[in-house]
Amino acid sequence: MGQLTIYLDEKTQKKARRAAKREGKSLSGWARERLGKAADEGQTWPSGYFDLMGCLGDSALEAPPELSHGDDAARESL
Repeated sequence: MGQLTIYLDEKTQKKARRAAKREGKSLSGWARERLGKAADEGQTWPSGYFDLMGCLGDSALEAPPELSHGDDAARESL
């Protein structure tokens, strides 16, 4: 397992130690878990996202018709 050294001000270090103790974890284990969660943010769907699928009863979100490729603008030859 790799190692990481970080520098914390006194206040932040005390807060982290208290949080780790409150959760019954070592400071290293607590920080590893928090860093892992922070690194995953934006990589997963938000909580409850899939519960919203199909919740609208009307046709407000209908897919638009497919455009034909012939509607493209003419391109200049190089």
